[in-house]
Amino acid sequence: MGKKRQTQTVLSILMMFMLLIGMMPGVAVAATDDEDTNSTYTTLRGLEFVAAEDSTLILGEPTTVNLKLNRIPTSKLFKGSVNATITDPDGKETHYSVGGGAGYYNISNVTLYTPGDYTLKVSAVSPDKGSATGIIKVLDAKTTVTGSLMVDVENSISVKVTDSEGNILQQRSVTVDGADVDASPATQSYTTLNDGTFMLDITPLKEGNVNILFSGKIIGTIPVSPAYTAGNRIGSQSSDNVALSVEIAKKGWSSATNVILARDDQFSDALAAAPLSKKLDAPILMTDSSNLDERTLAEIRNLGAQNIYIVGGTVAVSQSVQDSLKGFNVTRIAGQQGYDTASSISASVGIDSTHTVYIANGSAIPDAIAISAFAAEQGSPILLTDRDQLPASTIQAMANLGVNNVVLLGGTAVISTSVEDALRANYSVKRWGGNDRYDTQSVIFQNLFNTQKPQSPLYFTSGLVRQDDVSYGKPYADALLTAALAAKTGGFVAMTQPQTLPSSLNYFLLFNKGYIPKAVVVGNDRGVSGDLEQELQEMLER
Repeated sequence: MGKKRQTQTVLSILMMFMLLIGMMPGVAVAATDDEDTNSTYTTLRGLEFVAAEDSTLILGEPTTVNLKLNRIPTSKLFKGSVNATITDPDGKETHYSVGGGAGYYNISNVTLYTPGDYTLKVSAVSPDKGSATGIIKVLDAKTTVTGSLMVDVENSISVKVTDSEGNILQQRSVTVDGADVDASPATQSYTTLNDGTFMLDITPLKEGNVNILFSGKIIGTIPVSPAYTAGNRIGSQSSDNVALSVEIAKKGWSSATNVILARDDQFSDALAAAPLSKKLDAPILMTDSSNLDERTLAEIRNLGAQNIYIVGGTVAVSQSVQDSLKGFNVTRIAGQQGYDTASSISASVGIDSTHTVYIANGSAIPDAIAISAFAAEQGSPILLTDRDQLPASTIQAMANLGVNNVVLLGGTAVISTSVEDALRANYSVKRWGGNDRYDTQSVIFQNLFNTQKPQSPLYFTSGLVRQDDVSYGKPYADALLTAALAAKTGGFVAMTQPQTLPSSLNYFLLFNKGYIPKAVVVGNDRGVSGDLEQELQEMLER
């Protein structure tokens, strides 16, 4: 009995002692944050962004930032009241009210105007305690434009809107300001699709800039060019084919690992070289057949070339020329005849997805040149034939390439119906031909313009490309050399008479000038006269 009273007395003393401690000023019993404890406060400890877009904002765009807040332990939701501050990269704080509750909160109308990382701090409101932080990244919006704008043209171009890290901005509103170019209406509104793009339809009435705005900020500027621009003549002072080849190389290439080398007085071996030029990203340089021209060697060195591809056998480009190219990797692509060389070139070029080849008469040099830039752009080889019989090397090349479609260049005077009939037995065959070289050229142009986007710029060159076209000296290599430049720039080449425009070319230009935004004359005024250059400019201006 005495022991029982003694135990009760000790317990009573301990309870009184604990009560006294709890009542003393400055002393508190720490609350735990367990579900079963009646705590006087809850401690905020964790912050999560609900989605990726809550932590990555776009400059100037009003956004609602959605948060999930946790308490101790972090698996449990914080349910008290909170406020927030956002500190910009320069250390300036802005206070925000926070909505929501029960663990899920939101900060509405957050608009940030400086790119960089911001610190978000969310703090519990008394009687709760604690805070949590997170990083908000602010990125610029930007545009990528596919296409260009021209004066007095009904333009339709694709504009893609992304953030500065390349992530697409879908279902976003943008404004197009065309006031500077007198567009009607002056402003237009678009909404980006799920891939971040929209199609801009606009008809500018003058030169200037069209601005793309996102949240009131210019994120892209599209210049409006004149409907037609005449470029400066290339090679106006060139005295011969070698000099012009150097000038064209300088115009198109500041450097080149590969160079194609051809003879400067006869072009049958180089007729198929433009697609090879495109494949290798190589200019075509010319030299005397017997000796390497010093101007050519100097340009090879200026380009920093390592690999030289000679087109034609030793009769076309001598062994002496090849021996002069010490220090370079030299490859000769050659056959007994021009069509054999073209077949060998085709093995390096390959074939396009439509399995199409173009076949010209090996002696009808203008027809092969007329297709050159287009074939190069498509990745299609050019093969050659005799008038009445397909050479064995051409037949073999077609088999090796897996050809399905053949386009014959020229009328029956240059490629006979017997050749056409032989080809039809195994291939789908079309013929693009006219009454003369210029007529065939225009037929080629129109067929291609009807089926694909027109190429630009248009280069005008001399059509005097055969030996019997000139009374003395060498024929003009202007068109052949320019085909390589056109293949690089996405343009095409039109051959003309020196003083007058062939009627078929004149008709083609009048009918299609709306698709020709830029043209350039190549070669000296003996190939294309100054008067004809002026006439072309006046015809194409609009």
